[in-house]
Amino acid sequence: MRSTFFGLEIMRSSLQAQRLGLEVTAHNISNANTPGYSRQVINLKAASPYPFPGANPGAFGQLGTGVEVTEVKRLRNQFVESQIRKETQSLGYWDNKARNVKQIEMIINEPTEIGLSASFERYWQAWQNLAGEAEDMGHRAPVAQRAAELSTTFRDTKNQLQSLQNDADHTIAVNAKQINGLAYELALINKQIAKVSLLEQAPNDLLDKQDKLLKELSELTNITVLEGRQQTVTVQIHGTSLVDYDNVNEIVIIPPKEQSEMTQLIWSKGQSPVSFTNGKIKALFDVRDSILPDVIASLDEMAHALITETNRLHQNGYGLNLSTGRSFFSGSNASDIKVIDSILEDPENIAASVRFDAPGNGDNALAIADIFKKPILKNNTANMESFFDSLVAKLGVMGQESDRTVLNQEALVQHLNSEQNQYAAVSIDEEMANMIKYQHAYAAAARMISTLDEALETIITRMGVVGR
Repeated sequence: MRSTFFGLEIMRSSLQAQRLGLEVTAHNISNANTPGYSRQVINLKAASPYPFPGANPGAFGQLGTGVEVTEVKRLRNQFVESQIRKETQSLGYWDNKARNVKQIEMIINEPTEIGLSASFERYWQAWQNLAGEAEDMGHRAPVAQRAAELSTTFRDTKNQLQSLQNDADHTIAVNAKQINGLAYELALINKQIAKVSLLEQAPNDLLDKQDKLLKELSELTNITVLEGRQQTVTVQIHGTSLVDYDNVNEIVIIPPKEQSEMTQLIWSKGQSPVSFTNGKIKALFDVRDSILPDVIASLDEMAHALITETNRLHQNGYGLNLSTGRSFFSGSNASDIKVIDSILEDPENIAASVRFDAPGNGDNALAIADIFKKPILKNNTANMESFFDSLVAKLGVMGQESDRTVLNQEALVQHLNSEQNQYAAVSIDEEMANMIKYQHAYAAAARMISTLDEALETIITRMGVVGR
């Protein structure tokens, strides 16, 4: 009688275990296509046996007490996950850098018919044509027009580069807000995980959310993840804590006060500048503070050299109307270079001659045309053509390096994700097999209960009835 009731208890534990297995399987199937979800499994073990001296005459025996669920385990390779975060940081950096360098190349627009080098070519050719026939008004007007076109190209190119720099600055502030938002979400998840862990339960779905937030953070910046108490995490950026359990060290965004200034990021605790070494935001800082300033400075250097050298020669020459001492360009760099109004209004003021008594002479026009080949840049070691070609080549090499690294990083991250998926992703085929396994085990336990019930019924209703 006692063993019959004991058998019912054993079957009850089996029913509960198989039912939990079916519920976990259902949860897996439901999230088969959920990004970041980790497959869950139940771990079973035989329950502690019960001492039963009467089970074996002359010796103390033990009777099994059924099955226990030890844990609902989340299948995720944490080493691979940490590698994914590390490589995602680099992918975010190079991908963002590649896209911004490509934008710079599109602004420079080389080699095209509307780029700076094409404008230069048309400008120098106009001066050479004028040198051959300095008295011909048909050659004077194109010089003024091509000079105006070149000036406009300089100004437009610099304006577009400065606009891209401002966009990068704005995006830095946006990314900083995203980092803060993810940090607060992570702090909240940490609290929830700790509460569940203190109840000795498995916060599997919360841990998936934690991993997803950490991956999103790693795309934006370099993070170091340290394990805390109750499966919580501490997140640092270059040695400074961003999230410590449920405390967030927020990034403070200081907007520029003047047009020449840029956004600054400091820590709310300590007020020290935030230092980034990887991720999308680091690429934006490099573009804003290094790559674009170098390109803009090169453009300004070219424009300044062109203005200075052209004006020096033009002021010493004579126009067709014998005007002299007149500058050809105004301004000092690529942002304000312009052709003097008097040149545009009256091409006779173009000082093509070096002689007062021969205004039709074209020697000064030829000298100005030769500026293109003169070493007037980089401390008189480079001419306009080689200097600009060097700038375009530098951008090209930078773009190729970025594109190549992006492809390598994408392949590496894809490989790591594939490796993680082999371990953590839900297999519908496997889950269907588990469902059948748990279903049959549940049905068998139920059938065993029915058998025990029949035995109890025999004992209760039939024993002692015979012979009455």
